[in-house]
Amino acid sequence: MGKGQSKSYDFTGESVKKRSGSKKSNGVEARTSKTFDPDTINSPQSGKAENGNGQSPTRTSLPVTKEEPTKDTSADDSAVNSEQSPTDNKQLQGSNDTPQESVTETVEKSDSSQVVNSEENTQQTSDPPVEEDNTEEEQKPESTTQGPLEEEDLDEKIQKEAEESQKEAEDLKENQIEESEELVTKEEESALEKDTSEEPPKESLEEPAEDHTEEQPEDQIEDHTEEPAQNTVEEEVTAEETKPEQTEDSDKEEPDNRTGELVQQAAVSVESEQNPEESVDKPEDEPEPEPEEDMADTVSGVVCNESDLKDGDMKEFDLGEGKVLIVREGSEFYALGTKCSHYGAPLVNGSHCKGRVRCPWHGACFSVKTGDIEDFPGLDSIPKFKVEVDGGKVKVTAKKSALADPKVQRTMCKASKSSNKKVLIIGGGPSSVKCAETLRQEGFTGEITIATQENNLPYDRPKLSKAMDITADKIALRNADFYSKADITILKQKQATAVDVSNKTVTFQDGSSVPYTSLVIATGGRPRMLPIPGTDLQNVYQLRTPEDANQIAERAAGKNVVIIGSSFIGMEVAACLVETTRSVSVLVRGKVPFQNILGLKLGAVLKKMHEDNGVKFFFERGIKEFVGSDGKVTEAVLSDDTRLPADLCIMGVGVVPATDFIKGSGVEMTDRGFLPVNKMMQTNQPDVYATGDIVEFPLFSVGDKNVNIQHWQMAHAHGKTAALGILGKDEPIRSVPFFWTVQYKKSIRYTGYGPGYDDVIVHGDLDAPKFIAYYTKGDEVIAAASLNFDPYVARLADLMLAGEKVLKSEVQSSADGWMSKFEKLTIKA
Repeated sequence: MGKGQSKSYDFTGESVKKRSGSKKSNGVEARTSKTFDPDTINSPQSGKAENGNGQSPTRTSLPVTKEEPTKDTSADDSAVNSEQSPTDNKQLQGSNDTPQESVTETVEKSDSSQVVNSEENTQQTSDPPVEEDNTEEEQKPESTTQGPLEEEDLDEKIQKEAEESQKEAEDLKENQIEESEELVTKEEESALEKDTSEEPPKESLEEPAEDHTEEQPEDQIEDHTEEPAQNTVEEEVTAEETKPEQTEDSDKEEPDNRTGELVQQAAVSVESEQNPEESVDKPEDEPEPEPEEDMADTVSGVVCNESDLKDGDMKEFDLGEGKVLIVREGSEFYALGTKCSHYGAPLVNGSHCKGRVRCPWHGACFSVKTGDIEDFPGLDSIPKFKVEVDGGKVKVTAKKSALADPKVQRTMCKASKSSNKKVLIIGGGPSSVKCAETLRQEGFTGEITIATQENNLPYDRPKLSKAMDITADKIALRNADFYSKADITILKQKQATAVDVSNKTVTFQDGSSVPYTSLVIATGGRPRMLPIPGTDLQNVYQLRTPEDANQIAERAAGKNVVIIGSSFIGMEVAACLVETTRSVSVLVRGKVPFQNILGLKLGAVLKKMHEDNGVKFFFERGIKEFVGSDGKVTEAVLSDDTRLPADLCIMGVGVVPATDFIKGSGVEMTDRGFLPVNKMMQTNQPDVYATGDIVEFPLFSVGDKNVNIQHWQMAHAHGKTAALGILGKDEPIRSVPFFWTVQYKKSIRYTGYGPGYDDVIVHGDLDAPKFIAYYTKGDEVIAAASLNFDPYVARLADLMLAGEKVLKSEVQSSADGWMSKFEKLTIKA
């Protein structure tokens, strides 16, 4: 197409994506904490915190604003929409922490000769994001909160914590050696000393370092939390330290006649270790350990009075040099680790409901009885500890090392040559990894293969738009040693080209084929290209891989950057680059960024946030073409013929399902390329499952209507459900959509399924900013978004999960009008 024939394209992938003390306000107790909620991405380190949230809102202090759903403000008819229809515009990348779902009934196709719409023209057809009780004692100290840390500060802080934890673990081992000297021979002493003087082997099950931003990143924590059970001094002196580790989880997960070798957990509950008689597979002639050895890494003490917690409460208490989270359900007390295993959020600031504790930041859920992760994001569980209640006193016994580690890997089995089962998973995203891990955790001893078209191990994709200079190894979900020890094969640079359901094989671009007995298709999306001149010029990018992010970050420094589309990923990229570039310009289809997803008022808040940091917006305009010189882009020509200097352009125009290779296979596919599945993530073909961004699945909260939700959290849930289906342990998908976005160290949380909302009710202070917005459809609240307003979104997610509804009338006059309904759920009958 020549320049004179150029058509303009509007484009914006508008898809959404307290420790001690509490203060009660309007019937809801909002926990506050000095634990930081840093919306940052780099590896943790310490530093100074900014002032953040205040106390929970009150009815008299929170203004209420309502806004009618916005109508589409279209640009030039010859422009392709900057804000793509929710059905095609899923973000720059696949599953992410930002919303990328679409309603199955809504289809808007682009044509090279017509305007390509990136969003629906009405609010009702837009497809916004889709995503326990903590009552306190009667005397509550004043709540205090602090805002997010600077990225560098957080990095230092967590690095320091990691080093201290490692040092503590080494000191414990040395103490154990000294105590065992009288019980071992001189030769054993020599061997033990040599063992403790060596660095722990690197071939562990630890999850590779992750430099996340929001909240406490995983990277430095994982360096010392996910090492597999090793032949340490403690283990050589007594076998008790390893055998009881299989107690609870092994009882549940190990199938009859299992032949697979167990891969031990990196950390296990103290309760199991305190009851070795419950351990499975423990040899009858195993010698009893000396009490001294067990006590070396154990701390025990009364942490609170029984009366300190009411039914439904959860609070943090000190135990030795660490802390524990105590949860009360009826007359039962449970003790857990205090931090979420995903990014280290303080769980006391979250929600507790019906046997689960939910993370306030991203919605991950953990069982109060076992510490197991039950909803996502994240792969690991949290520690649980032994609790005894006697004479009104609550006593907790815990391993010191477990108090220092926020993560627990569940017991996994390995492959057995006697099994002829082969599970092939195509795609390298979170649903693939979660599916593979669940299979091993549940006792599957057949072959497991993950085939990814990338040259990297599966990684934490949401971080790409928040820390663009980060490398793939720093954000790997698991490292190579983990997959090796769990007998999970990773095939890199394997792009699938065909599926033969009759012969049960998948063919790849390199000509190879892999057989399967069960197939999981989890290929995610591929970046959507605009049919305009100049997209082949150098420095015109789409963000999909770590290599893309690294190149953009390197080449954008000191340059003029133009971002096409105001998707959440695009805006996170703008926030990431603006400090190092000469200029950042963003083309937006509507009047404010995120208009269809968050509404005009919240969109205006984010617009101001970006403008205050130097980002320039061009509203109600799209892109016509890119102009270059010597093969490199130099200008971006907008739909109104405005010409912007552009040394580097990023197309944030969404993704389309990477499912072309499925055509002709017999696997059902919609006209948009999505794969319909049932509640167990099964396609219409036997033994073929599909998960993640490419599926339309029945969402329980909307009457099991098939929807497409492209959230990082939901992809994890899909993977677990598919794995259980493969094993014949059907557990229908039931998860409340939950996503987040981080911009300028501020995090917006969103839960629910909001397509078709017809009103927005906002409580709080939009200037602060500190608010919660309720999205309603008819007389029902269908979604909510908040900033600095925890734990409202987490509690609403729990209420929705329980099948309860919040009415519009309950949120019109106050933010917490529905909270009494939630509190009833937290009290054990």
